[in-house]
Formats: sequence, C-alpha cells, structure tokens
Amino acid sequence: MCDESRGGGNKRWSGINGKERRDTHTWGPLSGAPWSARFEDLKSKKAAEFYCDYDEIVAEFGNLRWVNNSPVPEMPNRMRTLVDDDEDLFVVMVSPWADDVSGNKSKQYNKHMNMYTGNGCLPGRLLQQEFHVHYVASSPHASSAEQFAAFRDHVKGTETKPVKAYNAATKRKCRFILRVPGLPADNPQQSEEASHMGSNANFPCRKCHWGGTTREKETEKTYHECHLAGALRSAEEIRASLQKQLELAMRGDRKGIGTLQRATGTKDKITQYWIELLVQKFQELKAEGPRRTVTEVASEVLKWFSEQPGDKMNPLLDIAGLDPSQDTPLELLHTILLGVIKYIWHHMNTEQWSDADRHLLAIRLQSTDHSGLTVPPIRAAYMIQYKNNLIGKHFKTLMQTLLFHIHEISSPEQFTLVKAASELGARLWVPEIDDMDEYLAQIEIAVANLLDAFDAVDPSRILTKIKLHLLAHIMDDVRRFGPLIRSSTEIYEAFNGVFRLCSVYSNHLAPSRDISRKFASMARVKHFLSGGYWWDSGVKQWVQAGDAVLAVLPNDRIVQRHLGWVSPVVVVPGTVMPKPLRKNPAVQWQQSVASGHWTVANGTQPQPQSLWRFGRSLSAQSGDNITVQNWVVAKDLQGRTTFGRVYELLTAEKATFVTVEQFICSKQLHRNFSWPVLRRPNGSEIIDGIQSFLILPSTHIQFVISVQHDCRMGHCQLVVAGKEQQEREETNRDKTLIKHTDDDHFVINMGALHNFAKLCRVLPRELTQLRLLFPERNEFHKKVAQQARAGRDARRKKMAAKRRQNADAKKREAEEADRAARAAEQAATEGQDLEDDGDDSDAGNGDIEDVDGPESEDEPNSVDEHEPARKRKRR
Repeated sequence: MCDESRGGGNKRWSGINGKERRDTHTWGPLSGAPWSARFEDLKSKKAAEFYCDYDEIVAEFGNLRWVNNSPVPEMPNRMRTLVDDDEDLFVVMVSPWADDVSGNKSKQYNKHMNMYTGNGCLPGRLLQQEFHVHYVASSPHASSAEQFAAFRDHVKGTETKPVKAYNAATKRKCRFILRVPGLPADNPQQSEEASHMGSNANFPCRKCHWGGTTREKETEKTYHECHLAGALRSAEEIRASLQKQLELAMRGDRKGIGTLQRATGTKDKITQYWIELLVQKFQELKAEGPRRTVTEVASEVLKWFSEQPGDKMNPLLDIAGLDPSQDTPLELLHTILLGVIKYIWHHMNTEQWSDADRHLLAIRLQSTDHSGLTVPPIRAAYMIQYKNNLIGKHFKTLMQTLLFHIHEISSPEQFTLVKAASELGARLWVPEIDDMDEYLAQIEIAVANLLDAFDAVDPSRILTKIKLHLLAHIMDDVRRFGPLIRSSTEIYEAFNGVFRLCSVYSNHLAPSRDISRKFASMARVKHFLSGGYWWDSGVKQWVQAGDAVLAVLPNDRIVQRHLGWVSPVVVVPGTVMPKPLRKNPAVQWQQSVASGHWTVANGTQPQPQSLWRFGRSLSAQSGDNITVQNWVVAKDLQGRTTFGRVYELLTAEKATFVTVEQFICSKQLHRNFSWPVLRRPNGSEIIDGIQSFLILPSTHIQFVISVQHDCRMGHCQLVVAGKEQQEREETNRDKTLIKHTDDDHFVINMGALHNFAKLCRVLPRELTQLRLLFPERNEFHKKVAQQARAGRDARRKKMAAKRRQNADAKKREAEEADRAARAAEQAATEGQDLEDDGDDSDAGNGDIEDVDGPESEDEPNSVDEHEPARKRKRR
C-alpha cells in the first residue's frame, strides 16, 4: 500500500538515480463498496513509499471484494509460496553468451565452445568489467546447443525451487529465480541460437521473413522491403516449422524437408541430427516391408522416435519468456564496427584510393585532435600499412574521425556514406536514453540514411550483406533492451584471454573439467573478497570473511587487475591537479593570461603579486579529466552554456580558475558536414560585450567534447613538423603533419561517441536533428534496384563468359591431351612392331644356323648374311 485507503499493484521494479522505484496501478475501495482497479492510471512510486503488503492490507480491510469484471491479477502472488516468510524473492537476469574459442595462445587453433554470462540487473558500467563476467561451461566436444540444454534445465529449475542466498545489503535471507532476457553473440551464433540457416539462405534474416530467391531479391518490391523490418518470426513459429520437418522426416521425405527449410530459413542443428536418423530409419523399415504404406511406416518411425531420449529441437525454445528470434539483439562490435565500418573501409581502399591517397590520409589521420574521443593514440601509418587486418578498436577510431580527412579523395556519395555511418554510431553508443520515442525516431532516420547512402555507392551491397539489413531491426532491439551498449560482447571477447590461461595450464586429459575447476576457484575468491556470504554448516548460519580479507580487494591493485575489478573513482568536480613544482614554479597573478581578461562580473581580482600554480588537469562535472587545449562545454557566470577551449588552469590555496577561449556556436550548420560550427567572436560581437576569453571557476566546466578544425574549407596543407622518433631516438626521417591555415573555424564532431548524449542536451534541437537524405525512399529504391539488377546481370554475363572461356580452354587442353595420347599410342604401336620384327629375325637366324649340312655356296638353304631380314623371313 502506498497511502491511506489506496493500494498499489506492482507491475515492475526499476532503478532511477540509484533509488528503487516500482510502476504501480492504483486500487481503492469505493466508499465501502467493492474495490476497483484503475489500470489506466499507471504511476511510478518510490520503494520507500510502500508501507503495507498484501497480508497487512487484508488484516486491516478484510477480504477484498472487487467490482464485477474488474481485471484484477491473482493475489497474493503465487510466487510468494516459493519462499519462507523470512525470505525475500528476487529475479536475476542472465544473458548467456556462447562462441567457439581457441584454447591455445599460439596460432594453432584448439576449438572450445565456451559459455559465459553476466548479471543483467547490474548498472551498465559494471557489466563492462571482467570481474562481473561469470563462466558457465566449456567443452571441446559439446556444441553450444548441448550446453544450452543444461543451462535451460538450470533456469527452469529455479522457477520451482529458487536458489538460496543471503542479501549482504539487507542482511536477510533470500532466494532468486533466473530469467533469460536476451542472447548476446555474434551474428552466426545468434542465427544458430534462433534455429536459422544463416546469411546465405534465401531468407537470410533471423528476425523477419524478408528474402526470396536471388532474382526475387532484385525486384523493386523486395529490394525496398530489404530496407525495412519485415514480418517478424516467433518462437512458436520456429517450433512449428521444426515439428513439420520432423514429421516429413518420419515419412522419409528428404526433398520436402529441404524445400521447407529453403522456404522458411528455419533449420536447427539438433533437429537436423534427428532428421537424418529418422530418414534412415524410414528407409530401413521400408526396405524390410516394401508393401507397407508410407503412413504405416511413419507410424512405426514415430513410435521409435518418441522412445528416444534427449532434446529433439533447440532447447532455447523451452525457456519461458525467451524468443530466440527476437531476443538476439544487434551486436555493435560485429555488426557496426566489423560490419558497416569495415565494408566502407574496404570499399574506399579497393574502389577509390590510390597509394598517394592513402599516404595523404595517413598524414591527415595522424594530425587528428583526439582529445574528447577516448580512443587510444592513433597509429595512422600502421592502419594504412595493414589496412586489411584492422580490428575493432581501429574501426571505432575511423568511425569517429574518418569524415574529417577524406575531402578531395572521395566522391560526394562516399562522403555522405561515411557521414551517415558516423551519425548512426554516435547514437548507438549512448549509455542512457532520455526520451525513447524521440531517440527511436532519430535512430530510424540514421539507419535509413546509412542504408540509402550505401545504395548510392553500391546498390547491390545490401542484398549480399545481411548485417546491413539487420540495421532495420535496431529500433525493435532498442525498445526491448534499451541502449545497445548494454548488449555489447566486447567484454566477453576480452574474457577469452582468462579462459586461454586456464586452458594452457591444463594437462588436456580432461580440459573442460580442469578449466571449470579453475574458474570455480576464481569465482569463490571473488565471492569472498567482495563481501559475499556463505552457509556455514558448523555454526548453522550465514557467515562472511573477516575485515582483513574484505580490505584486500579495495586496496590491492594487483588483485584488482588480476580479477578484472575497476575500483570506483571518487571525483570531486572542479579539482585542479597542479603541475610539478620543480619544473613549473609558481607565478604571480599578473603574469597569467587570466589577469588580462578579468571583468567586474568575476568579482574582486586577486592581488597582482599573489602566487598561483599552473594546473595539469581538471575534473569536470561529468568526471572527465580536462587538460589545456581541450574543448569543453561550460557554464558562464550567468549560467548560460558556452563552448570553448581551455587555455590556462590556475590554482592557489583557496581558489581555482580556468581561462577559456570562448567560441560561438553558429546557428547555421556546416554546409558540407551539416554539423554545428564553432568560430571566434567577430568584431561586432566583441563590441556588444562578448568576450574572447572567459575566466571561470573550475566548477563551471561541464564536460569535454571533440572538435576538429575545418580543414576542408581552410585548405590546410602538409608541412614537415620535425623528425620521426624510433624508440625515443630521433631519426633522419621527416615527420609530416597538417598545418592549419587558421585557428578560427572549427566543427563540432557529432560522430564522437564520448558525451554525445550530454552534447545533444545543450545544443539547440535544430542543430542535432537528422533529416532524411531521400524523403521519397520508395522511388529512390526503385531507381537503385534497377542499377543493382543491371550490375548483377552484367556480372552474371561476365562470369558466364569467363566460365565458357574456362570451359573452352579446358576443352582445348583435353583435345590436345587426347591428340598427344593418340600420337604416343601410335608411336608405341610402331615401336612394338619394330621390336616384334627384330625378335622374329633373330629366331630365323637361329634356325638356319642349327641346320645340319654342308656349308657350300651351292647349297639351296644357304643364306646371304647381307640379305635383308624381311626377305629372309619371306624366303
């Protein structure tokens, strides 16, 4: 109960600003009459506002009588019977991740199928720590489906027998039930989990029924539908399709099974195993009794099949509340970075850039101002040299910076494509969503612009790359799961390094057992060090480790690093860290830049001879670490939002100030980037009182942003900026960078991931809203569909001609080989004849020499030794 004479029906728990809240429906008695429930009146109440439970309400008001036909849920909740009166019941969300991983640290592949999970009830920032990744299973033999079967049994077991535990926060006994909200993984694994044939099927989408034959996909209607989410699949539909395949297998109809699989795209590994056995069983029984009908044999096969143990289809279909076709959220690493951005990078390198263009791009990339991007130092030369071997972190950097460096080396369509990818990426990496409807509307436009921009560059790419079509399902995934960064699998990929260390130290006689024991030991250590409780059967109570043990994790950085724990950092906004005093001695106030720009609004100016130290860094309100030359959003002395570049940090005993170069955010978007522009105040604005420098208290700095120089309009050129260094030693090789032609015109990087949501809150809405590239999308898709069809037809003709050419070449080779074989055979035959003649001649001579008689010249049988052998043979 929330207040007097009113009840609150719980719908769901949520956490807002660290406080528990629950969405409730309002109930209440009608002045002594039966109670009524107003389900249209949904309110959010703090957990602290509930002071009565169901039993206490009944004790006060008696049995509740409800208005006829009132849609009242079952009370008390039947789940209360699963726990004792002194126990609390919780639901823990676990999203299993599965993939094949090599157990070796070397390049030799040693396949293991691994499964990890995490506690989905944790805040998103904790989900990205290895400490909160939990090992589930690993095997070099068992497939992911077999492991999911055991996982399913465990999850279903908690629904009737919740797991006992102890709540360390409330110091109360509790139990928890496991629920599976989603299945994060890469796209091939998600297709397998959804019992889908994969990206090469006629219907290649695991989420919807878009698809058809190769020719059907090229039609204008199907091509347009590829840019949209089609009719969604469902777990019930998948189960029915698999059941139909099993029924066909019982009748020995292998052809019908293949036709059904191609027509639906549904194919399950476990079901396929049984299909092969059923078809074989049908053929054996049919051979034993050829006169029996198909129905009679199928009935016997069904009886045999029902007696076989084990799962007959995807075990994930048996988990309550889980739909594998829809609960496989789009994964940012594999779909965006290793998908969309990689496709763009490959296209530009193979279709557009020459070696000279790549050399220029490397110099431009190396000149990027990476402050505000939270990316590792850019190694442009490496990225260009190994352009075909980049990994996720490289593509994340390119997604945020590439747009500023491809002028003059890209076509307008390619520039638009890179821009669309940056705009979508920035919106997908947000950790929180303020307005779901507004956010989804912007995501829908961003997806449409990216797909249409790809069509303008390569019309047939969307027909061959399923990752592009999957972008159309982002809106559904966000509505189901919230920010997609929560479903990121990068932390699981990183956790594979821990698995490999466990693998290489196993003797490999029973690797999965050794690895599981090692992970269990590690989990036990984490449980003890983090303050967890366990049941001590000796003292018959829940106990916890001592204070000395509990102090290890917060204080020992080595243990933190080994366990993947990131200790929370307490940030005091406005704190300025001074530079080392030995190299940067204190200066007088009058020597600072701030002294020359002090205004009356700043109050009393410090004494000219007062000593101040230059700051090295500043903690912003957002927790960002700000340094000199960083671009920031700040509040001026009147509380208005302003943009600028940090010029100077000053700190003394009782005061800290920041000198900021103020820039004006133009009301007009950049004509090429369509992003906000920053410029210095002009003369008339300075006359009107706008300052070029602001002296602000350090607490007025809000957050850091990414701003890039407008090199496109400034025509910035290459200059030699010094000598390259190798291993801290200067070489004779020149270091070439970009020299900006001015320091007045800049563009806010709206493709940067860091603080994007905060930036959108302070900018006017008209400067951040996206607009469709092609408002009449259907007409545009008809046009590019024709181009795609023509291009694919041309490629087919080219491939057909090449096949004919290869066939003709092979035919000529075969004819030449045949002629050579006949010639060789003929030569061998003639040689055999000569050999046979020689053998006969020798035999004749032997006979003549053996004849007895006089050797007179007049003897008729005498033989001339010079007479030819053939004549002698005839004679």
